[in-house]
Amino acid sequence: MLDNLHNLDLTAKDIELIESALHTQKKILTVQSQAGGSGARKRLSDLKHLMKRIDRSTARPSAETSQTWGQFARMLFCTQCDQVR
Repeated sequence: MLDNLHNLDLTAKDIELIESALHTQKKILTVQSQAGGSGARKRLSDLKHLMKRIDRSTARPSAETSQTWGQFARMLFCTQCDQVR
């Protein structure tokens, strides 16, 4: 089975603009689906899936690396660490 995927050269600014437009479209489709539009519900569902795919593929690095609970516990209970608490 062949996937029909196309690659585009988009800048980060282009992707932010597309995401912004998709959020606006999501709001519009939400209102339409609440008004009883079955077609709007289907399009809203498709849009949500697309937005999740975009979010996963454009994972942005966080400003700080987040600590896991294990790292946090070690930091609190470590008696031989030279770290300032």
